Amino acid sequence: MLVPTDFSTPPFFLAGSATAVHLLSVYKPLLIIAFTLPYAWLISTVIDKDLRYFHLNVSAWTAACVGGLVAGLASALLIPYFWVGFPLMIMIYLATPYGYWKYRNPKVPKQFRFDLFAGKWSAMLAARKTRKAFGEVTVSYADAKGNRQTPPGKDDPLFEVHLATEQLLIPALPARASRIELTPGTNGYVNAQFIDSLRYRKGNITTELAVKVIDYLKSAAGLEVKDRRKRLSAQMRMEVAGSKINLVLTTWGSIAGQALRIDIEREKQLSVPFEKLGLLAPQSQLLSEALKDVRSGVVLITTPPGQGLTTLAYSLLTRHDPYNSNIKTLERFVERRLEGIDHNVWESSDPNIDFATAMQSLVRRGPDIVLASDLGEPGVGKVLVNVNNAGTLFYVLTPSDSIEMAITAYLKAVGDQRLASAKLSVVVSQILIRTLCPECRQPYQASLEQSKKLGGAAGKTLQLFRSSGKVQEKNQVIDCSACQGTGFVGITGILEVVRPDDKSREILGIGDVRNACQQMRRAFRSPSAQEVALVKARAGETSLDEVARVFAPPKSAAPAKPATGAVAPPANQKTPAPRKSQ
Repeated sequence: MLVPTDFSTPPFFLAGSATAVHLLSVYKPLLIIAFTLPYAWLISTVIDKDLRYFHLNVSAWTAACVGGLVAGLASALLIPYFWVGFPLMIMIYLATPYGYWKYRNPKVPKQFRFDLFAGKWSAMLAARKTRKAFGEVTVSYADAKGNRQTPPGKDDPLFEVHLATEQLLIPALPARASRIELTPGTNGYVNAQFIDSLRYRKGNITTELAVKVIDYLKSAAGLEVKDRRKRLSAQMRMEVAGSKINLVLTTWGSIAGQALRIDIEREKQLSVPFEKLGLLAPQSQLLSEALKDVRSGVVLITTPPGQGLTTLAYSLLTRHDPYNSNIKTLERFVERRLEGIDHNVWESSDPNIDFATAMQSLVRRGPDIVLASDLGEPGVGKVLVNVNNAGTLFYVLTPSDSIEMAITAYLKAVGDQRLASAKLSVVVSQILIRTLCPECRQPYQASLEQSKKLGGAAGKTLQLFRSSGKVQEKNQVIDCSACQGTGFVGITGILEVVRPDDKSREILGIGDVRNACQQMRRAFRSPSAQEVALVKARAGETSLDEVARVFAPPKSAAPAKPATGAVAPPANQKTPAPRKSQ
């Protein structure tokens, strides 16, 4: 046998020979193509589109994705051993999307984050229908202590009641409902879901069945079933499809009958980081300057009822370091406990101590910051301006429809307008607005007049977006699966921040709240809530129709002239065709 003795062949020729072997194989090129084409499609459509929508450093990630494509192909073609190079190629192709996923999720709103289990609710609903056909239950309940209620069997009288609770709760999960209400009406009980802050009626339930459902859930939550008059509340847990969903169950009585409210993952709803509130950069800077080195005063926090007052207050508190500042709260009910903060509950049922007395007692312990959840309680205003409390910064909550109304309530609570104006540090107001679904929102060109009012360049039109809720799939228009046909996914805050200067304090001291607020806005160039909303519409976060809905005057009020900044789509604007499903 002859043994070759020439070992002078360069290594790259050996690699080239190995590549030739790859290409001569029937199945190896097919394997390379089978993994390369999906990766190329992923980076060129899904990731590229996502990068541009959220403005996430497009150039760097485009280079990284293309580099991953080149590196993967090089591994498969140039490494002499195919079963080493090919797995390495797959690992590179997987590493790039995984790295983007980890980079992207913390930088986008929670409702837009990638979820590997996004389809689990659809699968769960399908399983629910199958199991129901065989008379089985799919949900179990447990109270706050973890005591699990055994689901009833098919022969149990409570079996149909348990199935009714599933029909009430399960459809709310894929719909992204934050709250469910069951309230007495003229034709039985009304079932309603709250999705992105709006109420959607989901039909009626007979009074007899509704009462049984409420009692069944109260029993599962550990509440007193026979007490149908008092307001009762408890945390509980629902286990379904391998997931544990936290609920807050609240019941109360009225002349019409007992009512039920279920908040879904309430603590998560309240967990909005300060940077995710929706403040514009100038507003965030104004707030920081207003509270820089401030050791006393009043921060007035206001929203219309049901517009995230507690969430806003908790988020503002997180600006402070609880380990360098002594922070305490006084609340009727602690909905979320913040790390390092001393939460205190005021028992309204105790006749021996009112809210103001409990608040003053709390201040005597020497906190740096106190959050008071109720400005409307008698005596609270006096505590805020007490000279002995000069070393405490107060965050005070008051639900109202505008900054003017909130300041008016604050002046009334204090009683002394000049003293109240001297103590006021800053006012933060919020209104919630829905954000457009990125999968089905429809672009259109604004008119020149609209573009001018929205701050566009002279002679150029802006691209805006409107809601749709529909996508086109295989020549058929269907509801968008991302938003369930609503056209919106999630909500954001429209915030207004005003800070008093010396002149506005003088005006406020004589009780002229309207002119004082105008002076505050002029002095620090603070944008109004409507101006902030239009900025978000221009950025594609929401639509002009949604802005008009949020800022529409009450139906009982006389029609008002439109604000100079308020614009609407032109009447002759054609509705674009639904976007094709990706």
